[in-house]
Amino acid sequence: MMWLDRVIKSLLPREEHFFDLLERGADCALQSANVLSECCSARSASERQALVSRITDIEHAADAVIRDVYDALNKTFVTPLDRSDIYALATDLENVSDRVHSTMMRVVVHAMEDLPPVSQELAAKILEGCTEIHSAVKLLRGMKRVAEINRHCKAIAKLEHDGDQIFRSAIVELFNTEKDAIHLIKHKEFLEGLENTLDACDDVANALEALVIKNA
Repeated sequence: MMWLDRVIKSLLPREEHFFDLLERGADCALQSANVLSECCSARSASERQALVSRITDIEHAADAVIRDVYDALNKTFVTPLDRSDIYALATDLENVSDRVHSTMMRVVVHAMEDLPPVSQELAAKILEGCTEIHSAVKLLRGMKRVAEINRHCKAIAKLEHDGDQIFRSAIVELFNTEKDAIHLIKHKEFLEGLENTLDACDDVANALEALVIKNA
């Protein structure tokens, strides 16, 4: 019966606009990474705080994508990819924007006057990872360029690995040199936010790899 169900579904028209929704999610992730990079490159606290409203708008747009995906899944009989895979990937994409937002909010909540020295380097890794994500998601239509998608996923995994090493070294340096406990906590939490965002990028890569294996 399962094979018959697949044959019947293959003959029915499939809603392709799910790829549009996933691309919107990837757009939000890339926009978030760009704003984060600006934040970590900014020269003053006032410049960084001005960027927070921009990241909040992007995070709201990412939330809207999830709502639209959920609504579309409830209204669509045949989807171009497995329903659970679509929702999982959309959620992982939203999580990137969410973690960028959470990280940047620390600038305001903690009234941070400066950022850890390696922030710009980690933000660059995140931006590069989101650029890879953006390119990979755009290749999902038709699932014909699987090797390219896998290359993007491997690049993201390497960025996450390199970022972990930078993060660990920065934490060691922070605890060895920082004498002000409050300053240490602020910087530690900001670095953790950056590292968690890189982890979120790697989650997207894992979701893409799983999706390719199932559908290629």
